[in-house]
Amino acid sequence: MFKRIIEDHQGECFSGIENAMEYAERVENASKMRFRGFLKKLNALDIKGNYLEIGAGSGVLAVEIAEKYQNISIKGVDVSPDLVSIANKYIEKKNLESRIKFISGNIENDKLLEELGKYDLVYSTFSLHHFENPEKAIKNLLKLVKDNGVLLIYDLKRVWWLYWVPKQNGFFKSIRASYMPNEIKNILNNIGIKNYEVKGIFPFFLQNITIWK
Repeated sequence: MFKRIIEDHQGECFSGIENAMEYAERVENASKMRFRGFLKKLNALDIKGNYLEIGAGSGVLAVEIAEKYQNISIKGVDVSPDLVSIANKYIEKKNLESRIKFISGNIENDKLLEELGKYDLVYSTFSLHHFENPEKAIKNLLKLVKDNGVLLIYDLKRVWWLYWVPKQNGFFKSIRASYMPNEIKNILNNIGIKNYEVKGIFPFFLQNITIWK
């Protein structure tokens, strides 16, 4: 069995303005392919109202969602203050600051929960494999979901044909640190979540985890 490898990856954070800007540019250039499966699921869910994005990065996804859906507002949270600074500048450039706001914080910090309130949709992309304590993180995320709301998690999946590629860049480290569907189901079952769906997405190293509250 190809086990999770998280050393030198779990604490990965985009710090420093230059690093954050480089990352933001990569995300923007690859956004269509990077978020395709997530956006397809989001469209199918058709949730209106207030959204919360965890691990919100450079703001590219939030802007894309806000431009497409005029009846929603978004708050974004990211652990990197530098990425948050870049995101807020990007949001201003797109004239969406009245509908999108980013702040810096860690969802595994209980104090942050008191400040955020509740949302119709809470979503996170490419963050699950970074969480130090995924069970606590998911429980915290669910606390932020309104009754009858949805938690949508979009992440990579550990697949054997990418796991064994002997490269050490960020993508392959993320693949090796990501979860298999059965591991996600075990996490959800351990914290008492029953109403969920874990579904793989073409090209098969991506997956959506949808939890209905």
